[in-house]
Amino acid sequence: MVNKLKFEQLAGMTCHYAHYPFTYYLDSIAEAGVKNVEIWAASPHLHVDDVTPQKAQEARRTIQDRGLKLICYTPETVVYPVNIAAPEEDIRKRSLAFESRGIEITAELGCKMMLVTSGWGYLNQNREESLGRAMEGLAYLTAKAEREGILLALEHLSPISSNLINTAQDLRRAVDEIGSPNLKAMLDTCQVGLVHEHIRDYLELLGKDLVHVHLVDGTPGGHLAFGDGNLPLKEFVDALGEYGYEGCLSMEIADRRYFMDPKRADRQSIEAFKGWIQ
Repeated sequence: MVNKLKFEQLAGMTCHYAHYPFTYYLDSIAEAGVKNVEIWAASPHLHVDDVTPQKAQEARRTIQDRGLKLICYTPETVVYPVNIAAPEEDIRKRSLAFESRGIEITAELGCKMMLVTSGWGYLNQNREESLGRAMEGLAYLTAKAEREGILLALEHLSPISSNLINTAQDLRRAVDEIGSPNLKAMLDTCQVGLVHEHIRDYLELLGKDLVHVHLVDGTPGGHLAFGDGNLPLKEFVDALGEYGYEGCLSMEIADRRYFMDPKRADRQSIEAFKGWIQ
C-alpha cells in the first residue's frame, strides 16, 4: 500500500546544528532536497532575546533566497529559565513576555505557526494549581496569537520534563479548554513512546486539531536520527498516512552525538523516510 504522506511534508530542524551558523544549516537542508524548515530558536539560531525586527527581516530573506519555507518557529521553553506555570510571579511574567515576543517574531519572519509548551509544576506542590497557571498562561498567549494571526502548536512534554501535559488526553483537554482556532495540538514521537502510547491515540482523539509532528527516533527518548532508536517509526508514518495527516513532520534530531556531523543524521533520516512512504 502506498503511503499518503508526501516527501514535501518533511521538514528540517536546527537542533543538531547548534555548533554551526544559521546559513550553514539552511544550505545543508536545501542541499538535501528538503523544502521546509523549523527553527529551534536557541542561540545561535534566532534566539528570542537576540532577534530585532530588522534581524527577523534579514533572516526571512535568507530563508526565502534558498527556496525554503519556514513552517514553525520554536522558542526554547523547556530548559530553564522559561516556565509559564511557575508559582513565582516574576518568573511567570518574564516567561510570558519571552513567549509573547516569540509570537511577534514568528509574524515578522512571515511564519504562520509557533510551538508552545505548558511549562512545569514543582513536584512537591499541587499539580492542579500548577496546571491552572499553565492554562492561564496559554490563554494569554493565545489571545496574543489571535491578534498577530499566528497558530500556536501546543506540544506535550515527557514526564521527565513536565508533570502537566504529557498524553493525548492531556492535549485534548487543553485544546478544548482554550477553545480557540489559534491553539491546536502537536505531538513528538519520543514523548509518545515515553508515555507508552501509539500515534493512533493522538490521531483518533485529536483529529484535525493535530497540526504538527516532531518525527524522531528514540529508546524511547533521546531524539535520535531515524533508525538509531527502537521506536516503531514506520508504523507511526503509516498511521499518519492512513489518517490523511496534512501537516509537516519535522526531524527533531537533538542528541549531541550528531553535533559534529549533522548532515549525516539528516541524510540517514531522509532516506529512511523516503523508504517508508513509497
